[in-house]
Amino acid sequence: MGFLDKILGAVTGSAGTAAANGLTREQAQLLKQAFEPLEKAGKELPQKGTAFLVDGTQETVLLDLQAAKSFEPGQLLGAPGRLRWGFSNHQNKALEKIGNQSLEQRGRFYASVDAGAPALDVLVRLGKLLAAADGGQSLEHPGAPVPDWLQYLINDAVFASFSKSSSGNAAERDLAKHRPAWNVHLIAALLAHEGLDPHVALQEVFERKGLDSWYHDRLDGLVEAPAVADYMRSQRDAAEALPAKLSAAGRVLLARRIGKDKALLNDFAPLFLRLAIDGSKTVRAEATPHLEGIAEAQRLELLGQLLKDGDTTQRTQAAELLARLPGDAARALLAVAAGTETSKAVQQAIRSAMSRLDAAGDAGELELPEPPAWQPFEDIPLGEEAVQLLIANRIELLEKNRVAAEAEIEENKASKQTYRYKWRQDNYAAHKKLTDEDMRVAVRVLNGQGSKNDQNRAKNGQLQQVVGFGNRLQSMPGFGMPHLIRWLAVSRHWTSFWFDDGFHKWLGRQPVGSVDLRALAELLKRSGMPIDDVAHTALYQYWNQATAVEVLPADRVWPFFAEHPEYIDEGLGLVAPPKREGRQTQLDLNATLRTLAVFPTVQARWLPRVMELALGEGKTHRAAAQKALSMLPDIGRRVVESLGATKSEVRIEAANWLAELRYAEAVPAITKALEKETRETVRAAYLTALEALGDDISARLAPAILLAEAKKGLKAKPPAGLAWFSLDALPACKWLDGSPVEPEIVRWWVVLACKLKEPGGNALLTRYLGLLDAASRQAIGSLVLRQFIAHDTRHPTLDEGIAHANAHAPQRYQGNQQRYQNAKAEHKQYYEADFQKTQEQVFEECKREKMGEYLGSAIGEKGTLALTAHAPGHEVVTLLQQYMRDHYQRRSQIEAMLEGVAPGNDPVVIQLLLDISRRYRTASVQEKARALVQQIADRNGWTQDQLADRTIPTAGLDDTGKLELAYGDRIFTVVLDAAMKPELRNPEGKIVKALPEPRQNDDPVLIKDAKAQFSTSKKELKQVIDLQTARLFEAMCTGRIWPQAEWREYLHRHPIAGRLIQRLVWLELDAEGAVRGSFRPTEDGSLIDTQDDEVELAADSQLRLGHASLVDEGTAATWNKHFKDYKLVPLFAQMTRKSPAVAFIDDKGQPVSEINDRLGWISDTFTLRGSFAKLGYQRAQAEDGGFFYQYTKEFSSAGVRVAIEFSGNTLPEENVPAALKTLGFEDMKTRGYSDRALPLSSVPPVLLAEAYADYLAIAQACAGFDAGWEKKMPW
Repeated sequence: MGFLDKILGAVTGSAGTAAANGLTREQAQLLKQAFEPLEKAGKELPQKGTAFLVDGTQETVLLDLQAAKSFEPGQLLGAPGRLRWGFSNHQNKALEKIGNQSLEQRGRFYASVDAGAPALDVLVRLGKLLAAADGGQSLEHPGAPVPDWLQYLINDAVFASFSKSSSGNAAERDLAKHRPAWNVHLIAALLAHEGLDPHVALQEVFERKGLDSWYHDRLDGLVEAPAVADYMRSQRDAAEALPAKLSAAGRVLLARRIGKDKALLNDFAPLFLRLAIDGSKTVRAEATPHLEGIAEAQRLELLGQLLKDGDTTQRTQAAELLARLPGDAARALLAVAAGTETSKAVQQAIRSAMSRLDAAGDAGELELPEPPAWQPFEDIPLGEEAVQLLIANRIELLEKNRVAAEAEIEENKASKQTYRYKWRQDNYAAHKKLTDEDMRVAVRVLNGQGSKNDQNRAKNGQLQQVVGFGNRLQSMPGFGMPHLIRWLAVSRHWTSFWFDDGFHKWLGRQPVGSVDLRALAELLKRSGMPIDDVAHTALYQYWNQATAVEVLPADRVWPFFAEHPEYIDEGLGLVAPPKREGRQTQLDLNATLRTLAVFPTVQARWLPRVMELALGEGKTHRAAAQKALSMLPDIGRRVVESLGATKSEVRIEAANWLAELRYAEAVPAITKALEKETRETVRAAYLTALEALGDDISARLAPAILLAEAKKGLKAKPPAGLAWFSLDALPACKWLDGSPVEPEIVRWWVVLACKLKEPGGNALLTRYLGLLDAASRQAIGSLVLRQFIAHDTRHPTLDEGIAHANAHAPQRYQGNQQRYQNAKAEHKQYYEADFQKTQEQVFEECKREKMGEYLGSAIGEKGTLALTAHAPGHEVVTLLQQYMRDHYQRRSQIEAMLEGVAPGNDPVVIQLLLDISRRYRTASVQEKARALVQQIADRNGWTQDQLADRTIPTAGLDDTGKLELAYGDRIFTVVLDAAMKPELRNPEGKIVKALPEPRQNDDPVLIKDAKAQFSTSKKELKQVIDLQTARLFEAMCTGRIWPQAEWREYLHRHPIAGRLIQRLVWLELDAEGAVRGSFRPTEDGSLIDTQDDEVELAADSQLRLGHASLVDEGTAATWNKHFKDYKLVPLFAQMTRKSPAVAFIDDKGQPVSEINDRLGWISDTFTLRGSFAKLGYQRAQAEDGGFFYQYTKEFSSAGVRVAIEFSGNTLPEENVPAALKTLGFEDMKTRGYSDRALPLSSVPPVLLAEAYADYLAIAQACAGFDAGWEKKMPW
């Protein structure tokens, strides 16, 4: 009999069921096996460890384990302190296997522990043994004041020892089901056994302050166990004292546990109310929705008591909660408290709560109008033709997959990698198993006639591919919403129909206003499905996916929610989400507010909560809440009351909202508030609101008053982040009347702008700048913009870069060499590029990296950019273009600068914004530019195209195309030569290269102004020509049509654009868009055709740019000859790129969406990159792993993105073999993962021709077609 057998026999008895130490023989055997891996750390450690566990002897094993340095014992045991993921060791798979075997044995032991008589001595020793073995290496401590040995034991039993596959799945770690002894009672018993406070067990169950939020659920088995409720009831004093001992993270869990257990909630209602008015916002947010589970009378009583006896925070929050209980009782409690309350903050909270309740009372009289009628979806069964279509799909897909599988086999043969891909082969094998009967099964499921077995068969991924293939089935005349819903319920049970691409394609084919959420709900009910998914269409914000509010008319959305207000209640956080089968989706507050905004009026039950959000401290939902309330009668009267709020942010928001509401009745109240206000940012908001509401604030803008305010403001501590800004460098400024501005005023404006944090400015700052003369506004704008950019783009010096390289390059070089030399043969390719670098190259790499670091950022002081609105336009364009080229990754700064310069309405800046809005590498910057352009257009009542035409800069040229420069007493002129270059002429009309040296009696000011004017004109001219050429090209591609009068006014008569359009062919169209003829403008202002005959446009004609795809070949050839004869170089090619000879419908009757006649033309990635760049294409966004496979060019005015696909490359880019693939077009308006591909028939014909010509041009840069191209590609 061995040593361990002796121990086991002595302790447990020979029968195997005795429990001298509370252990059965089987349990002791499990512990023996669990610790056998310790032999690798010390031969005697398993024996000594088991002896220590079962009978308490061999205590020195704890010291032995701590001293075992050669091998980490904790790893041999599977890292028992983990609360993250399953145990793994990629560097040592043998160790991983050993550790998981130990975990498995311990898991079986934990499951066997007797809840009625646990072996406490053994469990304590087990915890101490785990702690000694691991030495804190893997221990993750949630934060309760328990000893490490106990935390090890709990982590191991509750999480770490579960199987690797269940480590991230809380449902598979159900303690009550799998390990019933492991609950709060056992933890309390272990604590008491060691002489510790047993009530700390509750802290251990709920505390999470030591864990990242992602891992808070790892101990949820303890939280969810019914034993928690029993323990709290039996130890009520400990439970009542618990919140004060927990962090906010712990109190959130406590609120969640009590809130969803209605019996426990009512047993601990006073405690739960304290959580609902907790000082932590996250705790309140978790608790508040569950208050509905407490009887209203008890809620009122408890809130009234807290409003009377709580601390300041509790009284304030109690008032907020009472405002969510519309009714006389809640208002009465608030009214009583208002008479006795002494705290200003609480008084304000009470007044706000009463105001919201009064507003709800008034709104109770408002009724919703009668909603429009709706029709249920017709359900017509699909017939045999659907079966035959699916059979045809299956055959075609089978062939495609056969080809793909064979290609994969060949690629594997040619690949240098050891891994062999099988996905396409497996997919083909699975497709071969499909039969015609599977197609009939699919149709039965689609018709709602499928059995349970049919529905299970329909979950087959290959069958789903057949049904969705080419969108053919969905395009059948008889296919409708019932079929789609039933299919999605089976095939995509994990997500809502709203996020299915097929659904949105179907929706796009329906008449506007024909789809109603009520009809969708009725269909789901009819199909035996919950209607939650209908609510989610509007109340759940999926990534980059439009909601029902954005897609459907308002009167097809709000009636559903009027019938089902419980969803709005849930979305607003007024009630807790009910337990639902399947997906547990949290409704989005912002989406809920946007849904309320389409209601004819906000209902009384929701009004207090929405008003709370509209004027609350949180910014996230403020705008959406205000929009939802904007149609409420007399909402302005309620907002006025918030001008007296104790928090400055609320006062500012109230003023801003009153201005937006145009509530002129608020002027007296704002004026009164202004007289008392001391905070400068709030005063700025009040002044802004007063002017917006029509009040004359000019008296408050007198220089003396502005100076007094500036001196007062500058005495205060300036924003810490603004230390980099040199206030002393600000230019000397003048008022409009020419008198000097005190320097303190301008300095204060900079500080104030920084504090306001509004780069786009506000009405007050705009008014301030308007008090200055034009030169002063420009000088301020220029200096602020330059200082902002200078600070934002600081880098280490060359010396610092060299010092960094000296310190780090040798180690990096050595590491490159070692990684390559130590790599396995099949992995060396991944390290070869770094291995080949010389020491000098590594040195330069390190130096370059260091010098590329940013030393700081000015984004925190972006408010100063509000003063850049009037910076000289040409200077703004130059600075921003350079910044966007060199620092494009600093997206926030670019957007802030665009916001800052946009309000100045400088034509050059507007043209830059238009250019960025059409095409830019970063989507968010492009979207920001679009929004700014739209704001400018809206201010003027124009479309964006009209704005672009009306703001073309002139570079100083007058209507005759001349710029006169007063150069002393001489007048020089600037005109455009034939090449559109500025031509300088002296007073005698002779061409000169530059302005001459001034004469002695010339006025220096005039000389300086003339030189500056000439320099500015040259810079602006180049910018105008570049931007207008790009704009006209896009107009040609997208088919823009000009009203004749606007074309003549803003293009033909413009001194620069008028010259550009002389080098273009134009088409005259009738009212229906048919071509009447073509012409070209000439230098003398006339319009001529190909025969040089003058053209008279009909009064009702419209105009567009011509193109070879829009005219016959003879006309195109004649125009080409015309330009050659006149020795004119077209602004860009119009009559050479013809429409491709492609079919719009394939042989299956389906729309064609791509061109692939240059598929397999090979080159390398750098050659392709250069060719794409020359044609204006940009790299598409990289996907996972930095891989990209497209170059794109956007035409935003048409909402189309040209996408040319190639074999792909990774970031950072390397020059590897590449092949051209397909030309396609994407709908820029499509969001999310939906299919963006546009049928070729939907692409504007000119754009199709131009993109195809680009595709051919890229192919020309390739080496040609290679039949074996796929085998030569790295991907």
